[in-house]
Amino acid sequence: MQVIILAAGRGQRLSPITDDVPKPLVEVNGCPLIINALKILSRHPIERFIIVEGYKSEQIHEKLGNSYNGIEIVYVRNSDWNKTNNIHSLWLTRELWDRNTILLECDIFFKPGLIEDLLEEPFANAVMVDRFQPHMDGTVVELSADQQNITRLIPGKDQDENFNFTDKYKTVNIYTFTRDFLQNIFRPTIDLYVKMNGQNEYYELVLGVIIFMGSKELKAKICAPHRWFEIDDFTDLQRAEAHLTDDRSLLEKIRKKYGGYWRYDFTDFEYLYNPYFPNQNLYNELRLNLTDLLGNYPSGQQEINLSLANWAKIDESMLAVANGGSELIELLRQKINKVTLLQPSFDEYARNLKPEQIHAVKPCPETLAQTPATVVKEVRDSESNALVIVNPGNPTGTIFKPAELRYIFDELRHLDMIILDESFADFISTGRDTTLLDELEKFPNVIILRSLSKDLGVPGIRLGYIASADRKLIGKVRTDLPIWHINSVAQYFLDILPKYRADYAYARAKVIKARDEMGEMLNDVPGIKVIPSFANYFCCELPEGVSSDFIQEQLFMNHRMLVKDLGKKQGLPEGRYLRLAVKTPEENRMLVEALTKTLSENLVAYQSA
Repeated sequence: MQVIILAAGRGQRLSPITDDVPKPLVEVNGCPLIINALKILSRHPIERFIIVEGYKSEQIHEKLGNSYNGIEIVYVRNSDWNKTNNIHSLWLTRELWDRNTILLECDIFFKPGLIEDLLEEPFANAVMVDRFQPHMDGTVVELSADQQNITRLIPGKDQDENFNFTDKYKTVNIYTFTRDFLQNIFRPTIDLYVKMNGQNEYYELVLGVIIFMGSKELKAKICAPHRWFEIDDFTDLQRAEAHLTDDRSLLEKIRKKYGGYWRYDFTDFEYLYNPYFPNQNLYNELRLNLTDLLGNYPSGQQEINLSLANWAKIDESMLAVANGGSELIELLRQKINKVTLLQPSFDEYARNLKPEQIHAVKPCPETLAQTPATVVKEVRDSESNALVIVNPGNPTGTIFKPAELRYIFDELRHLDMIILDESFADFISTGRDTTLLDELEKFPNVIILRSLSKDLGVPGIRLGYIASADRKLIGKVRTDLPIWHINSVAQYFLDILPKYRADYAYARAKVIKARDEMGEMLNDVPGIKVIPSFANYFCCELPEGVSSDFIQEQLFMNHRMLVKDLGKKQGLPEGRYLRLAVKTPEENRMLVEALTKTLSENLVAYQSA
């Protein structure tokens, strides 16, 4: 048995790494791709390795030499690596097809179990495949009903925007071929294909022809449960390094990323968004129009403001829309001389302000809330010109009732600006009375800020707005924003949003119901104190002797769940609090069970110590 490794290409999508080294020597967590393959394969009865090299081949020779772990390495040179494709690289090895062969691309990173499973059965003509995932691209296959045979092979060029990936499998680019198949079926077919179509093609197309001709030779070998990674670009490399590192190191990486979590395999209870909206119909409408949206500029501010006014049901002249709430916070921060911040709070409000510009008001230790009278007194005593109220509070979930907010606004009419952040207000209850949008004309110095990512469940398209009766301020903010201040996908989302108003109301009710049920479950967890929440998250105080960063780590490492560590949050005791997002009932139940188990195990250890 021999192994053919195709390693001639440039790896251009990995530039600038591949400006200096060939793709086979690109490292995943310190291990070059080709070394990983050789190390694993050399544990099996391999007689020789055949490596097709091209770009920067001298580095491959220097790294590998003429053998690996006592197994001969035969090099085949593809001098035309820069103007041919993998069909030519494989075709160059045709005189060496004298025995059973494992064929693989050099850019696949895998663990030993994948090859062990591949070779544990009698050697056969097989294509290793995996259930298609959204991050994958390239050739896919259809399988027979018993998942034994490949019935159709579809290259990437035949997958248009309406292509259905539901039942498809991705080729892993690892194959096993018998000598008879290579010499009697594959060799004549590839010779003819190269003669008719040239050398700038893919050998998978030859396999597709063989399947199309009715051959039953090629079996499917599903690689699950084993993971594999095709390293074509930096995103692939990051995904592989994250999945292949130890959990503690992965958590450290994730703590620094602030998002992009779709690339990783865990349940996110850290970031806050509506799990019930958008519904599938809205997603489908976005998907059907995505080609046009990506190919066109968005409208200017005026039209987008009109779309939002239709959704928010307020005067368009009172609105300014931006690329997320954080962008608006940055613009409003320019008006602050000194601001009263009610701790704990959303960190963006304090970012880039000097310490002397911030008057921090700590919460009541028992409730993590403040009283209206305390807020008014603190603002006056500190001589602040601005006040920020996040309602419901983030991360506490506590609220000021509408009457309490009106009292604060009446007492502080002298301030230049009161920012009322209502990003989570729709989760207080299902009515319109959770917002003061309809009362802005009564309070000209009040600015309501909303980050639509949270309540509408679309953090990826970055949408936020401010509303105020101070039209001069609104005009200034609009002037400070770019003419194209949100993208076309975000604009179209706003355009179609009103027709999904009933669906959104239903989703709000589901979030509130899920929150209430989750709160009941959390209250039964021994040792923790749950702050009553009016948002889509809970702030929980941990028992003495158990630190928040440790519990976050244990939940991630043992249960693949990420929660928010509030250990260093200003206004809270260090290391004592977690924030838990509300998701679906099943996910919430699993989190509570994992938290209960984790606390139980570590409380016993703490008490024993």
